[in-house]
Amino acid sequence: MAVGLEVGVDVLGIAEAIASSVNADRDREGFVKGLMEEAYFKAGKNHNVMVFNLSQNYDENFKGVKFFAKTNYNGITYGIWAFESGDFTNKGDGGWINWAFKGQFDRNGSYVKFR
Repeated sequence: MAVGLEVGVDVLGIAEAIASSVNADRDREGFVKGLMEEAYFKAGKNHNVMVFNLSQNYDENFKGVKFFAKTNYNGITYGIWAFESGDFTNKGDGGWINWAFKGQFDRNGSYVKFR
């Protein structure tokens, strides 16, 4: 299976590193967690990161987006954001197979407020 990265914003210059971490041989949970960790690390550990299954409904209000890309795993498109602050509501299923996030945040169920 071919996995690619469609980059929309890359102020941080991390697209190449993220693309090299996209590994279709991992299970879906490992794929999502791996993208989150790689994006967080490559963004200098000082930006919030969200990886989300874009086939699910969500509300996103990120401020200071420094990186955004889409990638595909077995026909499922994921969005990858690195940003300064904002909030996100997952209106679909949770779990590591659908979303992962890291940074400075407060979580209340499917709602996450990033600082």
